[in-house]
Order: sequence, then C-alpha cells, then structure tokens
Amino acid sequence: MSAFGSRGGQTRFGEQSGEKRNLKQIFGLSETQLRRYFRAARSARRKETGHYLLELIERRLDNAVFRAGLAHTRPQARQIVAHGLLAVNGRSVTIPSRLLKIGDVVCVKANKREKSYFTNFAKRMQNVQAPSWLALEVEQFGFRVTGHPVAEEARLGIDSQAVVELLSRYP
Repeated sequence: MSAFGSRGGQTRFGEQSGEKRNLKQIFGLSETQLRRYFRAARSARRKETGHYLLELIERRLDNAVFRAGLAHTRPQARQIVAHGLLAVNGRSVTIPSRLLKIGDVVCVKANKREKSYFTNFAKRMQNVQAPSWLALEVEQFGFRVTGHPVAEEARLGIDSQAVVELLSRYP
C-alpha cells in the first residue's frame, strides 16, 4: 500500500497496449507494418483474426530464417536477408518482410556458403527443432515451406485477441 492508498490494477487498454508492444518488439515490426498485417488478417475472414495475424507475421522471411535455425536471433535473421545472403526459389531476396508461401524454397546462395558464419552449418543444424511448417534441407543450406504456421506452435505468450481489440479501435 502506497502513501496515496491502494493503487488500481492495469486497465484493459494498458494490457492491450503492452501485448501490442511485446508483439512489435519480438518480431521487430513497425507500427505501420503491424497495422498492414492486421488489415490483411481482418479482411481474410476465413480464420479468427488474431490467429491469422500471428500466422501472417510468422510467415515473414526473416522470422522463417530464425525459426529454421539459420540465425540465432530475429535481428540477425533480418540482417542475413537484407545483406542478400539468401535466395527464395532461386531468386535473390533482400526484403525481410517478404511473406513466404507453401512450396517456397529458401537457401543460402552458393557463392555465400563459404562465409565464416556458414562453415559449421551442418553441425549446427543437427540440433535445430524446426516448426512443423518448415522442412530443413541441410544439404542445400536451407529449408522448404511445407504448410501454414500454427499460432499455438509459436509459443510466444502473446494474447493476440488483445492486440486485435486494440487495433480495431483505429481505422
């Protein structure tokens, strides 16, 4: 108890704002990017908006690179993509926010495999537990997208419904 009496708990708005902040911080999203994903999730209508929002964010190239174990952190995965070390379906990609589709193959470019970061790649990949929607292809220094991400599998601890409620307040 403080000198000014008992303090109230956090408001619903405060909880929602905190969840949104955590989501943005975990994935390195800007406010504009998050709102764009929210609009896409809301207009899809085929799934619950919160789950589809998390699915869209999980399908980002930088996140998939992190989930597949090619990077230790999401910022490092973002840098690997931005520096042009990867190819998606054989084409060079430098956009970390690119959404992956089922069937996409992501691999380290052949001329970049000699970089010191990738020297112990095969040994490092033996310990990786990739999510069910990604199939590791160690020989090709990459992975294949085999399905859609599942929000429960991400284990983020984020209340996606609170984020949806907060973002729904604004047009």
